[in-house]
Amino acid sequence: MLDFFFEPRSVAIIGASSDEKKYGRLIFNHFVVPFRNRIYPINPNTAEIMGISCYSSVFDLPEVPDLAVVILPAKLAIKAVAEASKRGIPAIVCITAGFSEIGRDDLQKELVSNLGDSRLIGPNCLGIIDTNTQVNTLFPNFELPKKGHVSLISQSGSLAIDLLLALQQNKIGLRRFVSYGNGADLNETDFIQYFGQDPETKVIGAYLENVKAGRKFIKVSKAVARKKAIVALKLPMTEFVTMAARSHTGAVASTMGLYKEILRQAGIIQCDSTSQFFNSIKALYTQPPAFGNQIAIVGNTGGPLAMALYRMNRYNLELGSLSTESVTEVKEVIKEHGVQTSLSRGKEDIPLAFLDLTGSATTEVISEVTRIFLKEESVSGIIVVPRSDAPVVSKDAPARIALIKQEYKHKPILVYNLPDPTINAEFEKYGISVFNTAEDAVDGLYALVERGRILQQYLR
Repeated sequence: MLDFFFEPRSVAIIGASSDEKKYGRLIFNHFVVPFRNRIYPINPNTAEIMGISCYSSVFDLPEVPDLAVVILPAKLAIKAVAEASKRGIPAIVCITAGFSEIGRDDLQKELVSNLGDSRLIGPNCLGIIDTNTQVNTLFPNFELPKKGHVSLISQSGSLAIDLLLALQQNKIGLRRFVSYGNGADLNETDFIQYFGQDPETKVIGAYLENVKAGRKFIKVSKAVARKKAIVALKLPMTEFVTMAARSHTGAVASTMGLYKEILRQAGIIQCDSTSQFFNSIKALYTQPPAFGNQIAIVGNTGGPLAMALYRMNRYNLELGSLSTESVTEVKEVIKEHGVQTSLSRGKEDIPLAFLDLTGSATTEVISEVTRIFLKEESVSGIIVVPRSDAPVVSKDAPARIALIKQEYKHKPILVYNLPDPTINAEFEKYGISVFNTAEDAVDGLYALVERGRILQQYLR
């Protein structure tokens, strides 16, 4: 039934306006261009909008639309939802605020009681986006992310805009998006299940302020997580965060410990910042899971590598150990190319899969060491820092690393490089994620390690 929201053959905009400053006009604009299916503005006080005839009510329409978008004050919205349901419209998005988020539980109950057989997203939400059908109920006007395979769920509307902008900035393609606000009818579990059944969705990202029906949420999410990764952004549960969540969407948040356990049992990768959230999505979008928490790092610059090591402590990630054979191979590469460096060693003088090759290292050296490290059974993934600004690093670095990726398809390769649009675009063309900092790359690799752990421990 949720197909009616994202793939409607016709749409009624209840509260469409000729005033360019009103939400009813801003949302209506999205359905005139580029949405190409039938659009019906509902406004008894206006004859037409943008040359399209208005109707006084949904009962005057020549057909029953698949979707109704309601942009009216709360009490009028309740009436509009009731009429849409009586008309037989299966899907309703209620943008309107003024319900349980401000303590008006009575109005929200009345809204839901009028639904009948219809399903509702909202109230107090931005609604939905589908980059294929061009459905877009958002009233803010900004450039949307390109078409892709990430579907986003957000209880918050304002944060949802930040998430969409971050997708665009990170060049991650969007499949579908839903801001469900108070979740009076449909909620996070419904959308995780729906996106989980969508063959075009590869990764599901969700910002959650609370979870309704925890047991059902776990059951549904666990089933979906067997097929595709789910990443959740959830703030630490301090007194002030709880207060903000309650005043924002009417959510009464649980303690953080219980919440984390719910997500863990559901097979969901947990994030506590927007940067970690998108670094995780970026990695999961293109890379395979990492089965083990031992990783390798190789590059030609010390500072970023040190920052990567520091970030690893946050996630209890470890450097992989090297066999005697690998140590010999690395030393031969270093000696052959005259690189002034040496392998790092850990406790009990164990050689580790970490190497700062210094600024004199060529692309060939970086590539050869990367291959040696990935060959190690203990290494589950690698971060490569080629620093393409170094004169000795050739422009074919992406192609060389891509060849190694083909050789070790089951292990993730993540790259941190300077903002070099040409080189970075080459990496991404080969399906290798490029991150803004070395710490960001560690965030991404941790998500892949978590994905591997979830597949092995929780989804068997």
